[in-house]
Amino acid sequence: MAGIGKVIFRIMIAIIVILVLLIALIIGIGIAGSKITIAVTGVYTVGRISNDVILGCTFIPDTTQTNNIQWEKVGTSGVVYKYENGKSLLNDQNAAFKGRASLFLGEIINGNASLKLTQVKLSDAGTYRCIITNSKGTGDDTLTFKVGGYTSVSVSSPSNDTLRCSSSYWYPKPNVTWVRDSGANITNVTIKTSFPPALNNLTDVTTELSGAQLDVQYSCLIHTELAQAVGVSMLTEFGLQTTSELTVFNCTDPLAATYLSVWALLLCLLLGSTHH
Repeated sequence: MAGIGKVIFRIMIAIIVILVLLIALIIGIGIAGSKITIAVTGVYTVGRISNDVILGCTFIPDTTQTNNIQWEKVGTSGVVYKYENGKSLLNDQNAAFKGRASLFLGEIINGNASLKLTQVKLSDAGTYRCIITNSKGTGDDTLTFKVGGYTSVSVSSPSNDTLRCSSSYWYPKPNVTWVRDSGANITNVTIKTSFPPALNNLTDVTTELSGAQLDVQYSCLIHTELAQAVGVSMLTEFGLQTTSELTVFNCTDPLAATYLSVWALLLCLLLGSTHH
């Protein structure tokens, strides 16, 4: 009997241990479940060399507690920027970002963790991670930051049948295209394009079309994967008419943006010509 009693006692102890473990597991799951993953959204960004830029990052804030923010650049040591317990902690900041990175401190409570970078360099391009931690939990997102050079285009007419498009400070070296009217092929013209070097590995662009006809619209497109400058021009008996636009491809479909910008410029020029 004593042996049976010991067996029953051991079984009961095992059952109790299992129950305790199950309860602990349930409690652990409950505690873990109270910590949610914060929704964080980073924004694809294109920056221009030597300009300032904002790398966008938004999140769901805790308006009653501190929201900690950490920015990192993938593949580099140290942090880009760190904000913790209401203070900026920059002891571990990567040397490349010292004095150039900042947050909009007054906007953190509204869920704005965007990072401002001043005097953008080519070396700043890369993948960045925005990490948010507060009483609600932790979340992060990555964004791609691309850097280039681009400026708007100016259009002139150095002779009666010649159109010239000029634009400065491009990187990488852009492609140049001329189109007629709504994209029709150009014939019986001569096109010459040059790329004079500029400072900081940038390049200027000058392209000329000779043999332009009166009252015909011509468009020069100076473009890279990051931006496009479009100049639309038309020689008339009243003189040269021009309009231009610079489009930066801060979107997922740069080709669509290209067509829209060209059509908008063509329409603008056409409406302007009807006023004579």
